[in-house]
Amino acid sequence: MPSKKKPNEAEPVGAPPDPREHLPPTPENLRATLARLEKVLADVPPPPPPAEGQVVPPLDLVEAMLHAYFADGLPCGYGQEARRRIAGGFVDRNEFRVTEAFEVEDLLRDLPIPNLFDRCLAVRDSVAQIYNDQNGVNLGFLRDAGIGDRNLFFQRIPALQAHVVAFLGNLLTIEELCFSDKSTLRAQQRLGLDPKDAAANQFLSTVRALLKPYGQLPLVVGPHLPGGKPNLQHALSPACILVRLAPPGRRRG
Repeated sequence: MPSKKKPNEAEPVGAPPDPREHLPPTPENLRATLARLEKVLADVPPPPPPAEGQVVPPLDLVEAMLHAYFADGLPCGYGQEARRRIAGGFVDRNEFRVTEAFEVEDLLRDLPIPNLFDRCLAVRDSVAQIYNDQNGVNLGFLRDAGIGDRNLFFQRIPALQAHVVAFLGNLLTIEELCFSDKSTLRAQQRLGLDPKDAAANQFLSTVRALLKPYGQLPLVVGPHLPGGKPNLQHALSPACILVRLAPPGRRRG
């Protein structure tokens, strides 16, 4: 008798095997990355200009963590839709924190995300450990933390899977390159970009100009679709397109 698949594994998603595969920052890959970035941004309108005296808030790193769990190995539309449902299904992060993994799985069951329960369980454990460490579900402090302090924090949160830790670290590096007013020499070196290379510098200047109206790294690929369907028009969000250039993290076994 053939084995039965779990409901959320019934059908393949029709996506490339790994749309997040690392791209070495060669001149050819930098050009291809810019082309992909421009194409996605055409479908992601920037937010309205902030009122006088206000600034666009930075990317919510907890949202980035959720995205890394639910979109891992998949097009970003799945992470985007999962995050939308979680945001609409719970009053706040505290309610989400005390929710069981099977309840989140029920919320996302119709999305063909492989190993859905395992991902939900990893999210639940990660959120719980972050709360126990920080007395809140917030990761914004990582922006001001040095590399050593970040690593110590990740060591204290063993529930965070390795690929999520790598994603968050690389996301912060990309964010620094795109928006920091300070020297980004070390960030460029972490990304493997030669500060003396004209093509690399032109790439960074173009990316900065493209993202300036957004004020942060977008994790979406376009508008939410009716009926709770994931938006698959683009494989990756602007943030994830750029993170592909960063050093790869270990994958799940």
